[in-house]
Amino acid sequence: MEHSAARCDECGALHSGGVTCRACFEALLAFENERPAAFGAVHHLTVACYFLQHPRGYNEAALQMWRDLLADALDGRVAPRDLLKRAGRQFRGVRRVRDAQATVPAWWPPKWPITVDAVLRPDESPTIDTYIQRAYEWAGQTRAQLEQQPRVDRMSPPDARHAR
Repeated sequence: MEHSAARCDECGALHSGGVTCRACFEALLAFENERPAAFGAVHHLTVACYFLQHPRGYNEAALQMWRDLLADALDGRVAPRDLLKRAGRQFRGVRRVRDAQATVPAWWPPKWPITVDAVLRPDESPTIDTYIQRAYEWAGQTRAQLEQQPRVDRMSPPDARHAR
């Protein structure tokens, strides 16, 4: 059976064979769960990259948190175990990261140089070292793409191009 290619409306990835970004992300989470060394090394990066590239429904503070987390982790400014504590402090109580009314900032990248499917597809089982290398490359490219965009304290309202 032949499947046509489909483009993700959030990150711009082109998928074939019925694969989706969500299916790749779920496979990635399962891979990390079954391999503690991979989880400990890059889970904080893979989750941040996925949600930065699939921002629909996240409020401005959450997007900024993911962006800062990625930079701090890649620069070695904070240990992975401390990132969850930081997020918990920032979003404790009634403050939520998800917002059904949230819109994607107008300047947010509609396409990315590396997407989740380049890290892991549901039909793959790379070595842990290969997986970790791919995750770091994804994180570095995601960060670089964001750094090419304006960094503003108040995110801009969306334009029609990004009305995702």
